[in-house]
Amino acid sequence: MLNTQQALRANIQQLLANKQLHDAHHLLVQRLKQNPEDHVCYFLLSEVNTAAGDINKAIKLLEKALNLAPLPIYHLALAKLYVLLGKVSNAAVHYQDALQTADFSAADFDTLANIANRLGHYEDAFSFQKSAYQRNKYNPQISYNLAVSYKIHGLFDEAKSLLQQLTTQQPSFYQAHYSQAELNTDVESKLHIQKLQTLANKEKSIIDQQVYFHSLALNYEHLNDYKNAFKYFVLSKQAIAYKLNYQATQHRYFCQKLITQSTQQVLESSDSEFSPVFVVGMPRSGTTLVEKILNQSSQLQGIGELNDIAQLIQHATQSARVIDSEMLDKAYESEAIKTVLANYQQRAQLLSDGLRSCDKQPFNFYYIDFILAAFPNATIVCMQRDWHDCSIANFRQMYSPQSVFHHYSFTLEDIASFHQDYSALVSHFANKYPENVFLQSYEQLVAEPVKQTQKLYTFCDLSWQENCLTFYKNNAASATASKKQIRQPLNKNSIGSWQNYAEFIDADLFQ
Repeated sequence: MLNTQQALRANIQQLLANKQLHDAHHLLVQRLKQNPEDHVCYFLLSEVNTAAGDINKAIKLLEKALNLAPLPIYHLALAKLYVLLGKVSNAAVHYQDALQTADFSAADFDTLANIANRLGHYEDAFSFQKSAYQRNKYNPQISYNLAVSYKIHGLFDEAKSLLQQLTTQQPSFYQAHYSQAELNTDVESKLHIQKLQTLANKEKSIIDQQVYFHSLALNYEHLNDYKNAFKYFVLSKQAIAYKLNYQATQHRYFCQKLITQSTQQVLESSDSEFSPVFVVGMPRSGTTLVEKILNQSSQLQGIGELNDIAQLIQHATQSARVIDSEMLDKAYESEAIKTVLANYQQRAQLLSDGLRSCDKQPFNFYYIDFILAAFPNATIVCMQRDWHDCSIANFRQMYSPQSVFHHYSFTLEDIASFHQDYSALVSHFANKYPENVFLQSYEQLVAEPVKQTQKLYTFCDLSWQENCLTFYKNNAASATASKKQIRQPLNKNSIGSWQNYAEFIDADLFQ
């Protein structure tokens, strides 16, 4: 940022932090009246509009700033906004343009790291996050983001050290407590519970309550105190469940309609020779495990969990939601879906360095018809896991309420219903596309690792490699909820784990 504008930017950021959007807007408009070519004012006005929730107006203001002065920081801000809108192709272009300089502040490097993570550039993100921390070691959010980066890269000791410092220095930073609780040993859990209990009567937002209770639950779980763990898992979910008001019946209707439309309509296939591999499934069903096993192949390159498919289809149909019956109607009628998915192919090929790509966005199972219409040579591995274990694993996982895909996960009843919907969907697609869709049982994989991985590799047209079962030695970044588990050899530890909570669950639900 230009040195002469640092004071103005600091002033505007302070006004935004104090929710004084009107004052910030007025100040910048007055400056523009004096100098209509002041590109910095357009940039700062975009931040005001972003804070007000008008992303499209913010983008127009940034484009005006860029026309006046093509500065990397404006490209960075545009990349951030396009990520927020789900327009990843646009974001990727501006991300590359932002990399033309290293003259960023700590906050800018932090933003750059976040964008890099969202685009699947985990190594770059790690480097940027360390740069942010080096410039400002005393910013709690930047320190926390670095701890998360350490976890993504399997550097758990470094992450734990930073998180312990944070929770001591910033006791009300509940997200840091949660991340620390994930990594605690049983001895550390006892001490952490004591630290958390001192915060019991402190006023908390609904989101803070969710994170606080979940932190306690994980610590009690480390101590094998499943009664208290379940108590706090329930408390963690309750407030969010009430706020979201998820309707399982609507999801069931959506899935049944999807099966009906898929049965009645055969989409015309493109002539694309692109042959990606997708690993899909209900969260906590083993998608990350299978992705890591497949990515041991020298013929395949993992590209993380790209949200592109859902976002591209949503934008092509101009739909308000990604899980919506009206969106389905438009998607099956649209001739543009295969064309827009070509943007996905470009991104995947860029990330896969000339190899076949492996995308493990779990919720791509909704879009199998459209994926195979655009890419007839694609292979889709659908994970299946015992519904008792899968349901408990989802219930004990903390998901963001902002992710509409995870709204099912806040009551056990809704999770069990979702599992049934998912199973019906993938069974349908496996029957419709026997050459493209492979159903992989988590339990069979664990019980017969060599036999099952050989079948899996054959179906994906990969040469089986004995080292596919030493995936845990691979230090590749993993931003998923399974980032600790995939650093361990294949084991049966989680099979039957739901029984730890059996006595606390409604008997009718888990019969």
